Amino acid sequence: MFWIAYFLSPRFCHKFVGYLEEEAVKTYTHCIESLDKGELKMWENTKAPQIAVCYWRLPGDAMMRDVLLAIRADEGHHREVNHTLGSMRPSETNPFGPGQ
Repeated sequence: MFWIAYFLSPRFCHKFVGYLEEEAVKTYTHCIESLDKGELKMWENTKAPQIAVCYWRLPGDAMMRDVLLAIRADEGHHREVNHTLGSMRPSETNPFGPGQ
């Protein structure tokens, strides 16, 4: 269904995904705040999974809070990319394309 929607209106789809990413940023912010308040005891002393350390190039002693910060930053970047693409006219050059 999304492919059909994208075929009909790429701008709408990018805007839609951008809003989903905004909600993800809010969710991860809430998780980080809850962790800092001591409301997520199970994550307070949990080391970052090795796959997260490798993917986000975190230090070897990274904790779950570091993972949440990295994910939130990633989602924020995706939000900006999708809102930018959703605001562009078809004749404009993709600012995220090769060589940009």
